[in-house]
Amino acid sequence: MKPKFKELILASYEFEVYNPIQTKIVILHTMFFISIFMNILFIFFHLFVTSSYTILYINIFILSLSLYALYLLREKGHYNLAVYIGNGVFFIAFIALPLLKNGEGYTLIWTYFFAPFAISTLGAKRGLIVSIFFITIVLLLTYYGMSLGVNESFGIESYVRFALAHFVMLYIIYAIQNNSEYAERKIEQLREKEKSEIEVLTKLSITDTLTPLYNKRFFEEIFPKQIKKAQENKALLTFFILDIDYFKQYNDTYGHQKGDYTLIQIAKILQKVFYHNNTYLFRIGGEEFAGIFLHKNITETYILSKNILETIREEKIEHQGNPDTKVLTASIGIYVKHFDDDLDFKAIYRLADEALYIAKNNGRNQIKYA
Repeated sequence: MKPKFKELILASYEFEVYNPIQTKIVILHTMFFISIFMNILFIFFHLFVTSSYTILYINIFILSLSLYALYLLREKGHYNLAVYIGNGVFFIAFIALPLLKNGEGYTLIWTYFFAPFAISTLGAKRGLIVSIFFITIVLLLTYYGMSLGVNESFGIESYVRFALAHFVMLYIIYAIQNNSEYAERKIEQLREKEKSEIEVLTKLSITDTLTPLYNKRFFEEIFPKQIKKAQENKALLTFFILDIDYFKQYNDTYGHQKGDYTLIQIAKILQKVFYHNNTYLFRIGGEEFAGIFLHKNITETYILSKNILETIREEKIEHQGNPDTKVLTASIGIYVKHFDDDLDFKAIYRLADEALYIAKNNGRNQIKYA
């Protein structure tokens, strides 16, 4: 994140996506920008007007490290290092300035800037500890003889007011930052919870209600995308439809509950055969399943489709309603699309479905290619 020069001047920033760290980055940019601008002015002022070379050196020190910290922040993205350098520079500078001037010229007023900067950039608790340490040093210096202004002695009454002002401001800044960080944590927790719930809902919306496979809705969404991907990668696309043979008779014989269990078993068999990531498996309705996978060699299609039927046979799921074998079998229709084919997903689906119909009419328990 790099605020533009205009945004820094107007203190108006635009975020495409907000996260808590952005506020700290903006504060750092703003503080470094002000520091650079003010110290350039003070360098010229002390060089040509006051000839206060000791203060001039401090201004050069602040300017140099502010420029370096800004470079680290904007060009290198070293946020934490920029924070530590910034706090170190201002810690030293805001103590050195009133110390060298003995508190004259209202130089003590700069000490009020440190706590808001430290707490907002280091975080509420760490910033509070550093700020208390800073204020303690400042109060010790004022107690042992610095004066508040040129003609006004720094008496006990002034000292008490000065100390109270520092601690009241410190408490207010800490309270604001601490509550802000708490709110940010709660918001982040809600975001994570919402993200998790969205992921669950998204998964539910594309997953079959019975099996662990994708549903028909997602099938219609992903099929055109896979066709496009196959064309871009110059790959073959295999689409198959699997239908369990005599499944109506299976439900009539064993009941719908056992039928549902068998559908889950078939889904797991498909997952076992197609374990690689290039495959999408679906239950597209009733006892019909489908699959899409990309590959370079058509031999892979022959091997995998054959493995489906062999694995189903190996399971030896009893099916007394099957007049052919008395065990559960399935038929498969396949279409293999070359990357330069112009067919869309509806045409491919129709061709695979026709191949499945041929397999059914030819005796079932077999594979037919369109």
